[in-house]
Amino acid sequence: MPRRADTADTAYDPLTQGIAALRLAARRITAEHFLNGARQAYEMIVTAFAKGDRAALKPLLSEEVYHTFDQVIAARESAKETVTFTFVGFKDTKIVEASLTNRIAEVTVSFGTQFISATTSETGTVVEGDAKSVREVTDVWSFSRDTRARDPNWTLVATSGDLP
Repeated sequence: MPRRADTADTAYDPLTQGIAALRLAARRITAEHFLNGARQAYEMIVTAFAKGDRAALKPLLSEEVYHTFDQVIAARESAKETVTFTFVGFKDTKIVEASLTNRIAEVTVSFGTQFISATTSETGTVVEGDAKSVREVTDVWSFSRDTRARDPNWTLVATSGDLP
């Protein structure tokens, strides 16, 4: 019997199909395991970015994303601005897209987070943010990994949202 177009069937949902393809390519990948690692990576990346720690960022980011982050850090340095940053926590984290193309896995995650962030000039004037209030932010990041690689780490390949 043919399927009706309006039948809700998660087996045909693109996200479900993407996660299933990832599990076939790399059997140890589960959504929860991936999200745990993604949360750790997110916190490491936003903290390193706020500190201007290029050495910590370099192995976690694609060349294109690293270049963008490096430009922002360089602009802050040139303006003699510093960032005060405290990561408060996650409100919500979910996979919004997953795909596998030629053994390259890509997973896009929506991070609902809270942090305190303020950028100050060399004179101590706040030029962006607020050093005393918690900000709620939603970032959508895409991570990629060659499923044939021995390195189990994923690389951040795209971002959208607010960085500290």
